[in-house]
Amino acid sequence: ISFPANVTSVVVPLKGNRAWHYYWWLECQLVRAMKPFRPDLYLGLDGTLPLRSKIPAALLVRDLSFMKNAGLQPAVQQRSLRKHLLKYLERARRIAVLSAAGREELLRYAPGVKNKLFQLDTGLSPLYCPLEWEQREAVKKSFAGGAEYFLVTGSIHPRNNIIPVLKAFSALKKRQRSNIKLVLAGRFTPAGAEIDVALQSYKFRQDVVCIEDADEATLAKLTGAAYALVYPARFEGLALPVYAAAGCQVPVIALESAAAREAGGGAVLYADPASQDDLSEKVSLLYKDEQLRSGLLTKAPPQTPFTGWERAAEELWKNTGMG
Repeated sequence: ISFPANVTSVVVPLKGNRAWHYYWWLECQLVRAMKPFRPDLYLGLDGTLPLRSKIPAALLVRDLSFMKNAGLQPAVQQRSLRKHLLKYLERARRIAVLSAAGREELLRYAPGVKNKLFQLDTGLSPLYCPLEWEQREAVKKSFAGGAEYFLVTGSIHPRNNIIPVLKAFSALKKRQRSNIKLVLAGRFTPAGAEIDVALQSYKFRQDVVCIEDADEATLAKLTGAAYALVYPARFEGLALPVYAAAGCQVPVIALESAAAREAGGGAVLYADPASQDDLSEKVSLLYKDEQLRSGLLTKAPPQTPFTGWERAAEELWKNTGMG
């Protein structure tokens, strides 16, 4: 990561993975590391803050997936968040969320924070734009052997429902004689070890392409050249891949969720998260019905993100009283 000249980077390593290790890091090591700088504000981008510190603090709450044991954080940190979240929310001067869905979820959990809650504007890189036919063909050739593909972006983690997607893809391959592929663009995580094992014996493994550590430019190309994006996450506070697909004029199949609805509105084909068969049906339906696919592309999503996160950063700075 390259920081501006006015940024001083200080690394405070977390030594150990037990609950007391994390507590010691947050409440002692971090507080000690900040003291020489006398900061005006502590910004907790992971939804936490040191309760023992007297520095004014603001929080960014991305989602409450950890309340359902579905967060990307290690299990010990999810337990800590569940235990201390109300204290963090009470201590924070201001609390930022990334979507209306995230706002409503947080207010259901802690209605008392309403007066210090604000929503940031969504940002999306201008790299996410429609591709010309020649560009799409070049991307397909580079990553999928020239074949059409369904795309899933996001880490290989149980919360992203990769196994249901694999089952839906199997159903499609069994029904259709097609060379279509499934591209999984995301890093493998320790929590996703079972998914990695399942992939090794997956019947259609030769038609699954795994791309780890893709940069923004590569993700944009993969999105722009996809036959369709599958968005299987249910507990994200912001359905950013849905916005990305809309920017590239690529159709989306999403598991029903408030965040997906907020991002896609009527321009997305939704599947029942409680029904594996429904996801399989929707994947096969979109592949078979070109009229349906074209129809989705004619519908405008509810909102268009700003071209970058600079506006959100400005809003965050202003709303925390620093601007």
